[in-house]
Amino acid sequence: MKGLLTKDFLTVKKKYGIARLIMDLAIIAALMIILEGAGSIYISFLLVPLEIASMIITLANSDEQWKWGKYAVALPLSKKQIVTSRYAFAGIGATIGLCVALVVNTISYFCFPAYQYGFYLFLSVASFCVVLLFLAFILPSNYWLGVNAGFAVMFILIILLVVLGIWSRVTNNAIMGFIVENFDLSMAIGFISVIVLFVLSYVLSVTLFKRKYE
Repeated sequence: MKGLLTKDFLTVKKKYGIARLIMDLAIIAALMIILEGAGSIYISFLLVPLEIASMIITLANSDEQWKWGKYAVALPLSKKQIVTSRYAFAGIGATIGLCVALVVNTISYFCFPAYQYGFYLFLSVASFCVVLLFLAFILPSNYWLGVNAGFAVMFILIILLVVLGIWSRVTNNAIMGFIVENFDLSMAIGFISVIVLFVLSYVLSVTLFKRKYE
């Protein structure tokens, strides 16, 4: 399975490269400068999930182009291990996204200290949960109907996230107010729910992959 992870990392490195990294850093810097305190929110809930999700979709697209699935099942690995390696890569990507969100929110706290640092930690963890939520829907879609389905799911999720943000602004941040008033409960329910959903997504993906190459 280590070889599968290495293959995924090399694929992402080849498809993205240093130019994409520089572009992402430039976007982060621009959002922080232009939007100031609000920049960390857009980075945490839009840029980070979008980038991690696009990496997973890029891997799925490369697999389809290279007919990787037919080759992978011929390897001395079980179908479950093949799916597990992709979910492991997704988990690593989500963790990297968490680190990026944490750095951005920490910078935002020191430069635009509108709230206590705990709030910025919450934004970072919430960003991690949003990434896992995206992947929990995108990965099974890739295994079920292919990369186009995964891309469509990502697009729909982004629209829903934007609509949710607009609705929250229209209702004077009612969602954020509820979270602040019930912080511990909201964190526990949200985190546990996302983890359970991600595990269920994994089980579904294993079933779909086995059915596809049985």
